[in-house]
Formats: sequence, structure tokens, C-alpha cells
Amino acid sequence: MIGCNKLKEVFIMKTKDLPNVASALIEKMKSDGYSSSRIEDTTWILEHFFNYCVKHDIVQVTVPIAVEFVKESFGFDFYNTTSRFQTVLRRPLLILFEFEEFGNYKKTHQRGSTTKIPLVYETVYREFVDHVNLMPIGLKTRERKIWSFTKYLEYLESTGILTLSQIEYNTVHEYIASLDGFAPATVRVIKTNLREAYDWMYGKKYVRFSGRQMFPVIRKDPRNKLLSHYSKEEIRQLVSCIDTETAAGKCVYAIICLLTYLGMRAGDVIALKFRDIDWDKGVISYSQQKTGNPLTLPLLDEVKFPLLDYIRNGRHESADPEYIFVTLYAPYTKYSCTSSVFRMVEKCMQTAGIDYEGRHHGPHSLRHSLATNMLAENVPISAISNIMGHSSTKTTEIYLTVDETHLKEISLEVPNA
Repeated sequence: MIGCNKLKEVFIMKTKDLPNVASALIEKMKSDGYSSSRIEDTTWILEHFFNYCVKHDIVQVTVPIAVEFVKESFGFDFYNTTSRFQTVLRRPLLILFEFEEFGNYKKTHQRGSTTKIPLVYETVYREFVDHVNLMPIGLKTRERKIWSFTKYLEYLESTGILTLSQIEYNTVHEYIASLDGFAPATVRVIKTNLREAYDWMYGKKYVRFSGRQMFPVIRKDPRNKLLSHYSKEEIRQLVSCIDTETAAGKCVYAIICLLTYLGMRAGDVIALKFRDIDWDKGVISYSQQKTGNPLTLPLLDEVKFPLLDYIRNGRHESADPEYIFVTLYAPYTKYSCTSSVFRMVEKCMQTAGIDYEGRHHGPHSLRHSLATNMLAENVPISAISNIMGHSSTKTTEIYLTVDETHLKEISLEVPNA
């Protein structure tokens, strides 16, 4: 990939050509084997860059324009990233510039490009891949499990452990200790994946220790967990800060309304289909992605009108006819993972000036807020459970742990179900 100091400071392309170039780039990344999460990140950034150019009446895309976009949208210097997150946000623009100028890019950031299967472990690796591929999980989760296992096999070979029978109890813990360059959240994912891998290897009699022995799980009482929530005024700030004059803004606004007023999970929002909405009866009915259980919610005016505005004025006419929410670029398909929704919520909170330090600030926090607000309005726990789609009121009782002082401050208007 071209370095930032080598970027030309002149005309790159016309703004009207950006969607076509971005679409070609995404197709190239798919054919090159990039992960779905990397493609999703790239699509999201380029969509917002195009929207930024249109909003500011920018006719020609240049590097200085990209610099201003990054500064205004994400608050950091394009030429001086200080975190991995900032690098991830900037990378799609660098790839775009290189692709437009040279028709290609250096494939230096594919997960697979830094992972090599040790020859001595090739058989067990293939068995593990077959095992993971049979799991009823998403592609992104499957990739993470395989990647975690592969990196561990690399470590074993590098330390002279050439058979699984040589693994000692401390081996995996020494490996975890060597991951000091990874983010804590990444290390937690790796540990979880290796716990499952050890259970599989133990069941195959490849190792002497199970995952539960290597990584004992300490179960916490969920009722002791204080969930993040936002006040009535903060929710209003969040909703009102969205620019609904653009196609992207209409999409974001409709999604935020579903999260805020109905408490839908992000996975259910991006999986929402046209057939799930009965406009005449005024209800939304769908099977929950998490549990598979059916759920019917009222189609409130606060949700219906933003949805109609997006469908009529923000959604591309040639988009996937099945799913409601689609990407802004061709081929206009549904969002492949919930990370886009998380970024939408986070960006809106930043724009609204909401201080979320120390609090969760993703789409699920809006779901928590709706539940706690209904609780503050003395809505019966059974009714809240039905709206949340919980199979048991015990799950809903988690929300009872929220501090009573906060409950008095955050009473949202509860929709009439």
C-alpha cells in the first residue's frame, strides 16, 4: 500500500465516479479473499466518504478532501494515526487511492496473509476446520475460531512442540502471555476460542487437558451486572442529531429509531425483510436472530415514517428486493454484520455530544435503555419481557439491577403496545 507521505495532493477522481470505483474495489477485495468484516469496514468508510463529498458539494475528490473528512468525521490526523482503530478507519481511503491510480493494491492486510499452517499440524488443522464448518455460526465467527487455532499451532511449532501430545498445562498460558501486543478484547476472544479448541482436541484424545481445565469459567450472576443506559434527554439528543437530508442519513435514522423505540437487536435490524412488516395491521413480525423465536412488535409512527422515508427516498431503486437495509454502493446488498450498526450508533453519539465514557455505547445499550425506561414507568415485567422478546422473565429481571436514582431520571415515553 502506498505510504501517506507519497500520496499525491492533486485530483484523484470525480465525486460522481466514486461509487463505481468503490464498487469495483469491493469486488476486487472479494475476489482476493478478504474477510467479510474487512469488506464491511471498507464499504462503510467509503459510503460515508461519498456522502461527505455530496453533502459538501465536492465535485473532485483529492487527498486534502480525504484529510478533512477524517478530521471532521473521526477527529484524528490522517497522516498521524495513534491507534489501530484509527489505522483501520484510514486504510480504506488509502486502498481506494491506490486502486484508482494503479488499478490494484498491495494485499498486505489480509488475515490469511500473515497466517501459515505448520506442515506438522496440517492434518489436525484440516480436521478442526471441518469441525468448525459444521457449527451453526456466522462466517465472521468461524473465521475467528480458525484464525485463533492456526496462530496457536504456529506458536507450538515455533517453540519446538511438534506433536500435540507434547503440550503441557502451561503451554497455552505461556502463549496467552506472549500476546501482550494484542488488545485485551482480542485476547479474550482468543482465550474463548482456544477453550473450545481444547475441548475438541480433548474429545479427540489429542491432548491431556480439556478447555474447561485450561480456562476455568467463573460464572457471574447476571443480576449483579449494572447495564449501561442513557437518559431521556440523551436519547432525544441522539435521535435529533441525525441529518435526514441524505440517503445515508435516512438509513441511519430509520435504524436508530428501530433500536430506540422498539429495542430491536442490531442483528434483527439488518436482517429485517419487507415481508416482516404488515403496514395495514401496523406490526413488525420476525424470527429473532439470537433465539429463533418469533416476535411481533407495534409499528409505531416514530418508526413507520422514518422507514417509509428511507425506503422511498434513501434506498437505491435497484437494491436487493428482499432486505430493507442495504449498502449505499452496488450491488446494494444487505449489511453482512452488525459492526456497521455499532459504528452508526457510536458516530451519532459523538455528533450529539453524548459523554459515553465508562458506558457501553453500541446498539444494545439503546435496547437496555428502553427496558429500563419502561421499568421506570411501572410497566409490568412480563410486558417488558414480551417487548424485549425474552423467553423468560428471569432474563428481563437483569434490568431491575439498574440504580433507582437513574431510573427516575430516564423515563422515556413508553410506546403503547
